[in-house]
Amino acid sequence: MSTPSLFYSACLGASVALSCWGATPAIGIATASGHFTLEKSQVWGNSTLFEGSTVETDVASSQLALQNGVRVQLGTESRAKVWNSRIVLEKGVGQVAAPESYEVDAGGLAIRSTGAGARVRVGLAANGRVEVTALAGAARVMGAGLLLAAIPSGRSMAFSLQAAATGALTRAGCVLYKDGHVLLQDDDTREVVELIGSGLNPNVGNRAEVRGTASAAKPALPIATSVLIVTAVTLREQGGCLTVAAALDARTDVPSGGAGGPGAQPAANTTAASSPKTGMSTGAKIAIVAAVAGGGAGAALAVISSKKSTSP
Repeated sequence: MSTPSLFYSACLGASVALSCWGATPAIGIATASGHFTLEKSQVWGNSTLFEGSTVETDVASSQLALQNGVRVQLGTESRAKVWNSRIVLEKGVGQVAAPESYEVDAGGLAIRSTGAGARVRVGLAANGRVEVTALAGAARVMGAGLLLAAIPSGRSMAFSLQAAATGALTRAGCVLYKDGHVLLQDDDTREVVELIGSGLNPNVGNRAEVRGTASAAKPALPIATSVLIVTAVTLREQGGCLTVAAALDARTDVPSGGAGGPGAQPAANTTAASSPKTGMSTGAKIAIVAAVAGGGAGAALAVISSKKSTSP
C-alpha cells in the first residue's frame, strides 16, 4: 500500500473529531496492538496524527511514525503531545529515534540526540525527576537555556525539576587537577565537567559529590563538556582516583601555588578530606599506564566504561 493510501485509510478509520483535509496537516500515523487515546477519543489499531495531537496509552504501548522519518515508541500509561519538529512527554516514558534537529521536551528539559542512528529514552519518574538514557549516539540535555549534560551512548542521568528551572545540578565522581583547573569525571555518565569554586582543592584526589549551577561559559579544558559553578562539596570516599587520573592525564593533588581554576567563587557547606593524602607522582602515573597497557586495549576501555543500557 502506498503512503497516501495508508494515510487515507487511517484517516477514515479514526474515531476522532478531526478533519483529514482541513487546515491542520497530517504528520504521521499512531499504531498500537490494542487501544489508545487520541485527542481524548479512544482509538483501536491506528489513526492519523496531526500537528499538536495528544496521544495517551493505557495497557498497550503505541508507535508513532512521522512522515519526516522520526519514530517514537510511547510506553504504557504514557502521554505525549507530538509535532513535526518536537514531542512533549507529559507522562510515562518514550523512546525516540530521530535526527539532532528533533527535540524531546520533558519536565522543562530539552533533549536532543546526536549521531547517525541515535536513539534516546526519556522517562518521567514518580518523584518528578526526568531520566534520560542515550541508547545509541549521545544525548544533549538543556535546561534554563544551559547545557546540563552531554550523555554518551549507553549512559543515563536523572535530573530534578530544579535543574530545568535554574540549571541546578548534582554530580558525583573523582575530583582531579589538570592544567590549572579542577575537574570531575561523573561516575554515571563518565562526562568530564570543569569545576569553578572555592573549597575544591582539599577534595582533589578524592571521590566527592558536588552541587552547583551549570554555567554558559565554555570549558577551558578540551576534555570537559561543560562548566559547573560549585556551591557545595561533600566528600564520599578518600582517594580511589589514581586510575581515573591516569586515564585523563590529570593529577590527584594540587601543585604548590595551584588554585581551583580562574574565576573561583565561594563554595558554601563544604565537607573536605580530613586527613592528608599523597599526590600521584610521575612514577605512579607511568606504573598505572603500563599496567593498563599490559592488559591490552580492553583494560584501557574498562577504565572509562561501564554497563550499557539496551532495553527500550
